[in-house]
Amino acid sequence: ECLDWLDTQEPDSVLYVAFGSIAKLSQEEFEELALGLEASKVPFLLTVRPPQFVDEGDTTVLVKNSDFYKNLVERTKGRGLVVSWAPQREVLAHRAVAGFVSHCGWNSVLESVSSGVPIICWP
Repeated sequence: ECLDWLDTQEPDSVLYVAFGSIAKLSQEEFEELALGLEASKVPFLLTVRPPQFVDEGDTTVLVKNSDFYKNLVERTKGRGLVVSWAPQREVLAHRAVAGFVSHCGWNSVLESVSSGVPIICWP
């Protein structure tokens, strides 16, 4: 799904956002990040890994039937794509990807560097 979507985007135009399976954001951090992506008017691919359907305290939880999720998807339709998983190496190697927001785990750094994609590190 995400590679097909990337095929429809202009070269060097998409910001890829993924934090792997270890890094966790609070709900507030996640919502601010998502609102920032929306406000930027930049095409984006946002990967939100499970768990997505349970309350985990300060762990990011994105319930697909929540108003926040539905509104985000609707407001960014065509310009943004939210997925639960993406083939990271293939995404980073795609001609449409211009940058990568990451937790900067070792594999993510190596994959980004090998694809020549600049990284924005999430602390």
